[in-house]
Amino acid sequence: MQSLNKYTLPTALTKTNSSIDAFYDRDNVKAGIVHFGVGNFHRCHQAVYAHKLLAAGHLDWGIVGVSMRSSKIRDLLAPQNFLYTEVTLSKNTKFRVIGSILKILVAPENPAAVINQVADNSIKLVTTTITEKGYCLALGEIDYSHPNVIADTASLENPKTIYGYLAAALIQRSGHGSTPLSILCCDNIQGGGEKLRAGVQFLLQQHTPVHIDWVKENVSFGSSMVDRVSPESSEPLKQLVSSTLGLIDAWPVSAEPFSQWVIEDNFAGVRPDFESVGALFTDDVSLYEQMKLRFLNAGHSMISILGYLDHQPTIHGALEQQGILDFAFKALYENILPVAVIPPNYRGENYIKDVMQRFQNSALPYTVAQVNTDSSQKIQQRWFQTIDDALAHNSDTALMSFIVAAWVIYIQKSLDADELNDPLRDEFYNAHQQNKNPVTPFLLIAGADRFNFSDSVPFMAAVLDDYRTLKKSQINTALSQFLSHH
Repeated sequence: MQSLNKYTLPTALTKTNSSIDAFYDRDNVKAGIVHFGVGNFHRCHQAVYAHKLLAAGHLDWGIVGVSMRSSKIRDLLAPQNFLYTEVTLSKNTKFRVIGSILKILVAPENPAAVINQVADNSIKLVTTTITEKGYCLALGEIDYSHPNVIADTASLENPKTIYGYLAAALIQRSGHGSTPLSILCCDNIQGGGEKLRAGVQFLLQQHTPVHIDWVKENVSFGSSMVDRVSPESSEPLKQLVSSTLGLIDAWPVSAEPFSQWVIEDNFAGVRPDFESVGALFTDDVSLYEQMKLRFLNAGHSMISILGYLDHQPTIHGALEQQGILDFAFKALYENILPVAVIPPNYRGENYIKDVMQRFQNSALPYTVAQVNTDSSQKIQQRWFQTIDDALAHNSDTALMSFIVAAWVIYIQKSLDADELNDPLRDEFYNAHQQNKNPVTPFLLIAGADRFNFSDSVPFMAAVLDDYRTLKKSQINTALSQFLSHH
């Protein structure tokens, strides 16, 4: 059994039915991208697009990864030269060794190294997948009272936020007249590029206003819509790679066959040719962001909440329960589709069918716990605006009130089981202790008061009624009764 390294790369690939597209000399690859947030999603998405670009001969687009918190992935991948296996899970599982990540920096260990890397003149693109909570948001906007933002406002020597690292690096780039830099948000946040711009400009205004004009002229902040389902890595996945390829891979990544990347065509300097390897460039990414948030992400959260209440560990397992499957379809078709704006060349009905088919991929062990992480942040983006739009158009909201009530029950039950993984856990815990009926307190903690539905007496009454039903019934019974009347 061999360890995974650059010399075993061709051998590994020839043992599978995957396309052999990895024959590029990594010694000749140069770093052109810095990516913040080197988790599984990045390794099965942007890093794969970059890998394909390198294989096509564009050797200036290697990636330097940055871990914002933990050294785990760096420590696992460093002994194998940051190579890892991408496993595409379906009826015909495929394997591919990815070589686009050249090294990984751990921000808390050496903040200066991260700042200097972004400031390096060879870096042309910065991308981010740091999850919603990495943007220090409150009510959908940057929370300038967040402790980490306050720390960066006081000093940029050891940044605590993405905004701090970018601002510190841009100050350096401005100082030595660097080449233009493009910054691209790849998280599930509408207008993520504008969030990055606002946070960086705020810190520049506090520290070095003289650099703001240079940044406006030489740096772009863009958004993108990213889509590919990737479960957490696991020991069984490592064993699958080992038994198939005859290689030891400390941390492979798995994903579904589907992959999509829609990129705002807003680049300050050189634009990587991601279009040639499957990405789509567009002048307006907002419709694609909204479509994914309101259908795929919204549906994902619905299924994971109901799955948790039904003691189903995986998304595909939850969808094997007829009530959950029927509810998710009805919610997407009847409550979300009527008030959604669909991009050109898409049909909402077909998109919903495709999304649900992807979720039912039994070869993909995507856990409800993974989707439910940070749910208080996610539902603001995924559910709340749809509810407002439906109420404004006098459209049906019955399924949305039910799922909001189910989310309240989920928060209660996961607190009781000490399983809640959420940045607002302490606030939820305190509200749970103080209120027999936590519907309104929980929703306020999740930012509902920023949305009109929180002032809608009929909608909130429906949520309360559904909450009472769910409180006294098993989820499968409550779903059956609810669906029989809607």
